[in-house]
Amino acid sequence: MEKQSYSKAFYYGFLQFLFMLYYWGGLIYFPYYFKQAGVSDARIGLLVSLISLTVVVLVLPIGVLLDRISPKIFFLAGASIAAIFPVLFLVRSFPRWFELYILVFGISVALIQIAISALFLKEMGEDSRGGQTAIFSIGDILGAGLGSEIGGRFIERFGGRGLFWMLLGFAGLLLIVGLTLPRIRGIAFHLSEYREDLKHPLTWILIFIVMIVASHAGFEYAGYTLLQTEVIGLTAGQVGRLFLYISFSMAVVTYLVGRLNDRIKQQVLLAGLALILSGIFQSLSGYAQNFSQFLVIRILHTTGDSAFFLLIYVIASLAFSKKRAGGNWALILMIRHASIFLFSNIAGAINQSLGFPQGFLASGIIMVFAGLIVIFWLRPKLGVRSFLLS
Repeated sequence: MEKQSYSKAFYYGFLQFLFMLYYWGGLIYFPYYFKQAGVSDARIGLLVSLISLTVVVLVLPIGVLLDRISPKIFFLAGASIAAIFPVLFLVRSFPRWFELYILVFGISVALIQIAISALFLKEMGEDSRGGQTAIFSIGDILGAGLGSEIGGRFIERFGGRGLFWMLLGFAGLLLIVGLTLPRIRGIAFHLSEYREDLKHPLTWILIFIVMIVASHAGFEYAGYTLLQTEVIGLTAGQVGRLFLYISFSMAVVTYLVGRLNDRIKQQVLLAGLALILSGIFQSLSGYAQNFSQFLVIRILHTTGDSAFFLLIYVIASLAFSKKRAGGNWALILMIRHASIFLFSNIAGAINQSLGFPQGFLASGIIMVFAGLIVIFWLRPKLGVRSFLLS
């Protein structure tokens, strides 16, 4: 049974890998592309935040429907829309239409992201949750790293249009592999049953952690690439290469944290410590002087990222019923993307008025304080110590 669970984790990890090739391979370079098109920093923050706003609006109804209809349908619809998005830029790349184009990207992300996550949670085995989640998360991390590297190479070789040809290819891969997804039958149940999962103390800790983690993602979406190109002076190719190197270190940390989680089962404590570690080095990121310094700081920062990304899935698997995984995970994604939307716009304003280093400093301070709240207030208040629930 455990072997079967791990084989499913590898399958969904591979699917997540392909999705992140598309998602992060494009997302990390959108600010760079928009900057080259003459868009202001504040509008770049708005454009990037529209992806999250679209997900916020759509993901909850998608998640509820996904519990009643085969998730495969939603995935294939999302992959089809993902292929339409780059075609829009390739046919007519007009700056006044960028907001409309980004909405299309957001729709594809909402459909694909909730389908993969819900399928993984529905089919996760009861034993070795940390190990299974580590495999799934490593697919996510390596997809983001390789997508960034390939995106940087395409931009350097073919210019901005090359990025969208790459995204079209990745969308095609998603469509092909999506045809192999299992058709899991939906289960009819009353909507009020979702309230049962909200009564679990882990759910509220999960919501808080996701909201804070997403706040730092909002700052990164709006300024991560521009910090490297505008402040540190890296090229688009170096940006992708750096993220590829970071993804390898994140994969190793994710594996180790997954093994550690299955042994000590202190998910909330580990998540709080990870927030503090990530926040410290998020604050320092804006003050790196060159490629090597930034690489070291970001590896230390993403050590914390790797831990709480994995723990978010583990905590969700403990708190949520499998049959309601679609709707419940949709709630988490809605909160995540609402936070990203808010903080992408805040980051855009800070970046334009104070500069990118100050934006990363503010983001890191928020994370450090949040980690302290998780450890010293939320855990005692909700009676959370150790969760040996499997």
